[in-house]
Amino acid sequence: MSIDFPAEQQPTPGVPQFDSYEAELEWRFEKVASSIKNLAHRQATVESFLQRGADMIQYKPEGEDKHLNLTALFDNLFERLNKIEEDIAQLKSEHIHN
Repeated sequence: MSIDFPAEQQPTPGVPQFDSYEAELEWRFEKVASSIKNLAHRQATVESFLQRGADMIQYKPEGEDKHLNLTALFDNLFERLNKIEEDIAQLKSEHIHN
């Protein structure tokens, strides 16, 4: 069984009915304040996590004996990329001279 409300009086899910406009405003302001406090707490949590720096994330590449932090991982990746670029440049150079 469903209740049919006139379009202008449709209840909003999660919002109670109020006796006065002032009571509704008070409830809505409390919800906004609660949301702001929640966001501030979440932001503080994220900031404390990020303050750990490069050690906050560890990754063990295939073939490595140990986990690497972000700094070591990026160093490893750029060394490999630079080696690939050097090899390509050398192959191009050899191809041009042959």
